Amino acid sequence: MLRKRLIFTLLYCDGLFVQSRNFNIQKVGDINWIQKYYNLKKISNQIDELIIIDISRNKRDIKKFIENLKIVSKDFFVPITAGGGIKNLDTANKLLKNGADKILINSLLYENISDLKKISDVYGAQSIIAGIDCKYIKKKIKIFYNNGSNQYKKDLSIFLKKIKNFPVGEIFINSIDRDGTGMGLDLNILKYIPKNYVKPIIFSGGCGNAIHIEKGLMQKKINAVATANLFNFINEGLKEARLSLREKKINLANWDVKINKKK
Repeated sequence: MLRKRLIFTLLYCDGLFVQSRNFNIQKVGDINWIQKYYNLKKISNQIDELIIIDISRNKRDIKKFIENLKIVSKDFFVPITAGGGIKNLDTANKLLKNGADKILINSLLYENISDLKKISDVYGAQSIIAGIDCKYIKKKIKIFYNNGSNQYKKDLSIFLKKIKNFPVGEIFINSIDRDGTGMGLDLNILKYIPKNYVKPIIFSGGCGNAIHIEKGLMQKKINAVATANLFNFINEGLKEARLSLREKKINLANWDVKINKKK
């Protein structure tokens, strides 16, 4: 049985790390703030993967983003995925050669599949995660891209059937409605995922505590749960979440985080 994964997501916007709520941005701090409140060497043993996404609203500064990516990746020993604004092979090259093990693709899925294939031809489908942001519109789940500014014409269930043939290794599904709310994952979205879906699913949007993560990881259709909640998992938050998940017998990898057994 494949192990489940706990993934932490860092959102980067115009030079700062931010908290997002329904795709509305709250600035938090720079890389020094992250290093102060998230001891990067320590949390490397508390999560299975890290995702860092450039969601800049202004013109993206790829050089500045890469500087932050390098700092973050220096202390991590888990796979790192970088995303945001990847429009071609050149941008993918820069990220994958400067600290990223995988990349998160969003707009290319809907706008330029040929460039997606070019990236896959060089790095392989296993190095690409397809990012899908969705929300309810008139009780129907719809897909949005470009930081939620553009709506895709096809519904989620139809697109998931289509994307299974794309050169991507995993699917990252994020609920805009639950994004940053800490209210828990919207597990109703799972009904839009075809039965026995062939690509691993990373689920995100709404995790505010370990119980929310546990409920997600208990679902057969979910392979990994990601949280970008900077405030709820600050300091020892990720460690406590992982210990709680392992106590509940969630099939996570056993790194160096030890469970203190009660006497």
